[in-house]
Amino acid sequence: MITDNQFTLEISSSTTDDETNYRKDVLNDLWICLISREASLLGRKEVLNGRAKFGILGDGKEVPQVAMARAFRKGDWRSGYYRDQTFMFARGLCTVEQYFAQLYADSENDPFSGGRQMNSHFATPLIDADGEWLDQTQMYNVSSDISCTAGQMARGLGLAMASKKYRKLDIPSHRKFSDNGNEVSFVTIGDSSTSEGIFWETMNASAVMRVPLLVAVWDDGYGISVPVEMQTAKGSISKALEGFLPDGNGNGIMIYTVKGWDYPELCAVFEKVSLKVRDQHIPALIHIQELTQPQGHSTSGSHERYKTPERLQWEKDNDCIKRMAEWIVENGIATQEEVDALKVKAIEYTKMLRILLGKHIVIV
Repeated sequence: MITDNQFTLEISSSTTDDETNYRKDVLNDLWICLISREASLLGRKEVLNGRAKFGILGDGKEVPQVAMARAFRKGDWRSGYYRDQTFMFARGLCTVEQYFAQLYADSENDPFSGGRQMNSHFATPLIDADGEWLDQTQMYNVSSDISCTAGQMARGLGLAMASKKYRKLDIPSHRKFSDNGNEVSFVTIGDSSTSEGIFWETMNASAVMRVPLLVAVWDDGYGISVPVEMQTAKGSISKALEGFLPDGNGNGIMIYTVKGWDYPELCAVFEKVSLKVRDQHIPALIHIQELTQPQGHSTSGSHERYKTPERLQWEKDNDCIKRMAEWIVENGIATQEEVDALKVKAIEYTKMLRILLGKHIVIV
């Protein structure tokens, strides 16, 4: 049975409870990645057949986002950009139906912006139906996304600064907004957008202010058609930022690198880094490298025009979901047959929900 992006897996009775739970967690993460990928593939088709107007999709970024979702706690905030659908699925903040409703600009079924914003622009409510503040410490919080590249940086900094301020306060009326400043402000950004001035201003300010900001950079090697070597010093944002590394007094920014297809390492890094940021209020940047864009930058272009055949083949071989599935089989978490069956199920499930929603869409 599958509901709300989740699935129920039958497990052999010979496994221990810990083994069973671990296997369920890993395969549920794979399931989220698979339905997210299928949503991206279908989303592009919907634009090209005229049912939707434009699509900028999250394919190729799935595995690091389920890892980030594991480290994201209630009370935390996300200030992100338009490729974070997998994270939203993983944290139960967006369903496949809602994802397509926004792609179609469906004012009745898009809960994030009522069809007013581009696809994959997410948000969570701050007040209830009566206009009263919701308890944000019991929610996974998402600030309303914006389209201008790197615009999420300043907002993420402000949210991190709020946590620092709340840590110094002990006012009962504020307890719906903060748990003693133990929140992390997660910011997601593409490698190309790190060339924007507001990115550098935010990183500098976060180091000076010592706030709980965790920036995840999804690096697929290109800014539309421009290779990273032509837009980032040293061809690497983590290398370019090395002058920000903490000194002996902890002043600076913690910097980590991890491959975007390495599921266990991604989970470990996000967990370790978020705990440090949360406890010590020292900002951090996680540079997620070797990601891909299976369908190119957006529905308005073709990456075959600017990527070499060798690069395109490398992207197929190192697709994050493909590598995660291989790791699952190699480590005996599931058989190849079970993984293949899950892929088929994800395709059927996502397609079914898209069709059900699409019946109510009027093309104008």
